[in-house]
Amino acid sequence: MTGGGKTAATEGAEHAHSGRELNLKEELALTAEHLRVRYRNGALGVLDVSFSVPRNTVVALFGPNGAGKTTSVRAVSGFMKTEGNRTVAGRVTLLGTDVTNSEPHETARMGVALVPERRKVFPNMSVVENLLALGHIPRRSQRANALDQVFELFPSLTTRRKELAGRLSGGQQQMLAIGRAILGRPKLLIVDEMTLGLHHSLHAPLFEAIRAIAADGTAVLIVDESTGFALNVAGYCYLIAGGQVRDEGPPERFRGNELLAAGYVGGL
Repeated sequence: MTGGGKTAATEGAEHAHSGRELNLKEELALTAEHLRVRYRNGALGVLDVSFSVPRNTVVALFGPNGAGKTTSVRAVSGFMKTEGNRTVAGRVTLLGTDVTNSEPHETARMGVALVPERRKVFPNMSVVENLLALGHIPRRSQRANALDQVFELFPSLTTRRKELAGRLSGGQQQMLAIGRAILGRPKLLIVDEMTLGLHHSLHAPLFEAIRAIAADGTAVLIVDESTGFALNVAGYCYLIAGGQVRDEGPPERFRGNELLAAGYVGGL
């Protein structure tokens, strides 16, 4: 295992790994370098975390509960700052611009979309109203085409356009949350605990949608306990434990190894 110091991001996007390599020649949508995060109560939530996400690529963060995964993604998206927490060391770079400790509206304007844990949807609004609620589609003439793209990605929402989001299943709500996030064609999509609490049968279609989103040009960062599916779509993985990156590499590195057996991350 590697320590929490040098990673692909901290090597200046030049370090090659054995086996399948992270294609560092692609444009990096996001780099997080040596992040150290302090909560407003003074406790450290992340000690030393570095990772990078290229365009057209799915990158997965694994680790046990309390490892610092959610804190890390909220740090790079800006939402951590709204909770009174702060990155006290390290740097977050989005498409070449330093966005460390930026506000969520600033990162959103630069192309970051976060789907937080527990599927935040508006329960008393319809599926279509939820999709349009954030104003990601400025021109009315573009709405039909944009909505059709979401329904093509998530066919099970097609017949529920007018249904209240609160009446959808948990899996359908997650599809709705992801669909709303991609309407604005973000440069970086972050999905935190995508399959948490969902029936196993819903995992595959959600991950296939993530694969399609990345193939369409979006960089995708996911946090998920459904390791088997995540390894099938991810181009690169990081293991976080104790607030530090403990290991990293292509998905093959993590299949069937001692990390799974030790319970660091979940199985299928």
